Amino acid sequence: MKGNRFSSKLLASALCVLTAGAAAAQTAPEEIADCPERAAGVYHSYEYRPAEAEPVPEGYVPFYISHYGRHGSRYHSSEAHYTAPLVPLREAAAAGTLTAAGRAVLAKGEALAADAAGRYGDLSPRGVREHRAIAERMYAAYPEVFSTADGRECRVESRSTLVPRCILSMAAFNERLKELDPRIRMVRTASARDLSYLANGERDKDMDKAAREVADSAKRAWLHPERLLSALFTDEAPQVADPQRFMWDLFMLTSIAQDIDRPEWAFYDIFTPGELYALWESLNAYCYLTMGPSLRFGDPVVASARPLLRDFVETARRVIDGKEPLAASLRFGHDVYLTPLAALLQVEGASARVASVDEVRSCWSIEKVSPMAGNVQFVFFRNAAGDVRVRVLYNERDARLPLDGGPYYEWEALKRYCERLYE
Repeated sequence: MKGNRFSSKLLASALCVLTAGAAAAQTAPEEIADCPERAAGVYHSYEYRPAEAEPVPEGYVPFYISHYGRHGSRYHSSEAHYTAPLVPLREAAAAGTLTAAGRAVLAKGEALAADAAGRYGDLSPRGVREHRAIAERMYAAYPEVFSTADGRECRVESRSTLVPRCILSMAAFNERLKELDPRIRMVRTASARDLSYLANGERDKDMDKAAREVADSAKRAWLHPERLLSALFTDEAPQVADPQRFMWDLFMLTSIAQDIDRPEWAFYDIFTPGELYALWESLNAYCYLTMGPSLRFGDPVVASARPLLRDFVETARRVIDGKEPLAASLRFGHDVYLTPLAALLQVEGASARVASVDEVRSCWSIEKVSPMAGNVQFVFFRNAAGDVRVRVLYNERDARLPLDGGPYYEWEALKRYCERLYE
């Protein structure tokens, strides 16, 4: 069994890696068909997609990095995510009305539920590895930033929200940097004092409720569970109170298997390609409407990222002016803050504003916008004359902003651009 587990894990990882290079040219259905884990959207584990980068301008050396990262892969946040789809399956099993496929899904679901007991919302070992890997790539890409040669002090300041999975993501990131150079000085905090920008939760509750209602209406229109029910149950009228909700709950359950390194417990195969795409589209629309830049509901959502962007700019200004001796500022939080930040910055691919839910699929994909461990990085470079350039990375790829001079933006121009966004 152990050998099968790791074979399954390697196969799933290989399929994602092999298709990642061509992903930009593919439509969402093709991407999901090639790697079903992508259908999990906001639950998709971090998929590192390296891209060829333009060389650093001659004479410029990196000296500071400013970062915000979502926590890494985790367990579902509540027991209900596990038990909701299992109740009708258990009842049907007791009545002898499950098909072979239904019994297989129940067995996998029970395994997922048992494994998650007492761990709801916890960072998983995969989540730890994701942040360690991002830290390692950052260290390798910008050795000058983290250098302690000739007695140089390298001070890294990290701040997290108060949620344990964020704190442990911060710890994993810091730990890897410290392993790479034990002389790096780490300063880290998880304090309510920083929540005003790390996790600015000022949202309009009525608007949020309206956004959820629109998303639910779209989901009801897109999901057709009849075939799925006939594949799982032998009786013509299975005792499922809400078939669409049951289909959705099954999708939520299988989506989390990747985040805990258990591909053998996933059951994407019970859905047809069309059903899986409809499930992805439903989740994608929900995320877009509730935490993205939608034309109808997005204004207060995007505005909520202003304090975070201000902290990026003001901390960088102090570092550049020599008032704060920092090599890196690392921040750890959640998707509901990373997603608005990307939209506020107007990152290409993360900031499209449309009104109709039917348009979202063509311009915005949550698994690319905010996967587990998703991140924004501002990397600062300086030449001998003191001129500063900034490379903006989104999930470790160059971010395209509506600003001339990329991907190594002039600091003064980028600063003015950001200030206009948050002032």
